[in-house]
Amino acid sequence: ISEENAFSTISGFKQALNGIYVELNQADLYGRALTVELVEILAQRYAINEEASGNYLLSQYNYAGSDAKGRISSVWSVAYNLIANANLLIKNCDVNRTVLPDDYYHVIKGEALALRAMLHFDLFRLFGPVYGNDSTLVSIPYYKEFVLNVNTSLIGTEFIQCVIDDLLAAEENLKDYDPIISNGVSGDRLDNFMTNRNLRLNYYAVQALLARVYLYRGNNSEALEYAKKVIEIQEKWFPWVKAFDVISGSENPNRVFSTEILFALQNLNQSGIFSSLFDANNLKLSSLLPMREDVVLSVFDDEKQDYRYLSHFATSTVDLGGVNYRSFTKYQGKDSLFAQMIPMIRMSEVYFIAAEAEESSVDGINYLNKVRNSRGLEGVRSSWLSSTLTEEWRKEFIGEGQLFFYYKRKKLTSVKSAYEQYGTTSVSLKSYVFPIPDGESKYN
Repeated sequence: ISEENAFSTISGFKQALNGIYVELNQADLYGRALTVELVEILAQRYAINEEASGNYLLSQYNYAGSDAKGRISSVWSVAYNLIANANLLIKNCDVNRTVLPDDYYHVIKGEALALRAMLHFDLFRLFGPVYGNDSTLVSIPYYKEFVLNVNTSLIGTEFIQCVIDDLLAAEENLKDYDPIISNGVSGDRLDNFMTNRNLRLNYYAVQALLARVYLYRGNNSEALEYAKKVIEIQEKWFPWVKAFDVISGSENPNRVFSTEILFALQNLNQSGIFSSLFDANNLKLSSLLPMREDVVLSVFDDEKQDYRYLSHFATSTVDLGGVNYRSFTKYQGKDSLFAQMIPMIRMSEVYFIAAEAEESSVDGINYLNKVRNSRGLEGVRSSWLSSTLTEEWRKEFIGEGQLFFYYKRKKLTSVKSAYEQYGTTSVSLKSYVFPIPDGESKYN
């Protein structure tokens, strides 16, 4: 279909935007690599067996093999391909402005800008330098136009500013037109395109992404400002999940805690993630992403009343080769909308950002304890803020791909081991930076 015809109707714009969201579910992106698999292996979530040679080498931060190179190259190429699609959509929002009513123009353009920013930012978190140490080193290209030639790579500070500029533009477009502001997640029930706003990069998800990016850049005051904006509406539109809805004993447990999700992908094969990667009763160690029972218990400090433990680990233990493993069941679900959700950003992260960004540890611990209380745990003292934050990041985002980026931002050179209950794994700062694919290095 020619570009001219594709963007000659409202339907064409809808299909183009929906297509980007659908393609985010590819296994090379958030359908697997950047949520449950590749980046979680790097975060030492799984006790990878040596028989699973590709994953095992990745767990050792060995990016030189053909398997690792191929997987890293696929992340790069698929993400930049979708950025190109977003740029084509953004361009045509203005070229064919007369096709779109105001609400569609601003919502579609706002979401496309946010998608462009999110994809670029995650590429930067993978391929870019350790921010703060090497912020002025050349990183990767940022594309704001649909072009066939290769853009020059930007230094880290310039790249992050481009991400922020796009997110601010997205926020500006959405602020008067996104139905989530007045109607919440349900959106406009009279227009299917404007419903289920937590399955799209809505106004509040964009603000949460701004908080995430500002914190990554070290702008704590701006990160706190945006975190507070989202926290203000949390109780109204994104309430904490109820204990009964998540515990494994309920008929259809809400294991992704969907009420708290600001933005998720809708993945119709979500249950396939469990059956192909985490079903310890039916998979061999060579294909399983295994989590040792003793390590899981140490992550949760033996607090088995934690809703996250009850929902994600309490149902199944299996002995493989004389070692007990826990089945990770976050993505095991029956037919329901929440059983199709891949979380991309949730309220707990916004609270963690606020906790870290607050100047006062007393104020910071209040935000952190809000999350702990919502998980069935007691609060902790303000003097424990820093260490407890790291512990909560380990518990909260299992299978969501955020822990590795937390470690990189914090420049941690020793992280919790997946192989020993109280062991640690050394990580060099170089290990936090993916190599640019061989096919791209000749252009940059």
